[in-house]
Amino acid sequence: MSDQASSSISMEALVVRPLTVNDAPAWSALLTAQPPDYMRYFIPFQFDAATLTAILSTAHHDLYMGLWWGEVLIGFFMLRGWDQGYAIPAYGVTIDQRFRNRGLGRLTLELSRSICKLRGAKRLMLKVHPDNAAAKQLYESFGFVQTSVDAKNNNLVYHLDL
Repeated sequence: MSDQASSSISMEALVVRPLTVNDAPAWSALLTAQPPDYMRYFIPFQFDAATLTAILSTAHHDLYMGLWWGEVLIGFFMLRGWDQGYAIPAYGVTIDQRFRNRGLGRLTLELSRSICKLRGAKRLMLKVHPDNAAAKQLYESFGFVQTSVDAKNNNLVYHLDL
């Protein structure tokens, strides 16, 4: 391979690992850097570092996983509800807008399914805004089925049997 060709190949690596309290500033930066229109459907909690630090420091069974490209946090996904005693965890995800359409959302679903199976969960749940067509298409292509509508906010509730 020529020097020119090898210099155009990125040497970063994708790393997926649990977020720690020390990652809260990077997590906050990821979430707050996204355009408001891109984040309009994702509002599970406040995005400031103090809130995220509190979430990470009190999680025992819930998982908050970061996707890192080199040193940059480019997305995260969560499986939560276990700390509140739910048998069926709730999935949520955000991928940096600059990195969307590269299979990362589907990767987080694959990993979530595997984690749930390893933990003995029988189902996985998620909620999606009815206008979020791209997310609905991804979830349905993965096998999620709409089971109800959340009366609090009219979000669609989907389940995946494992």
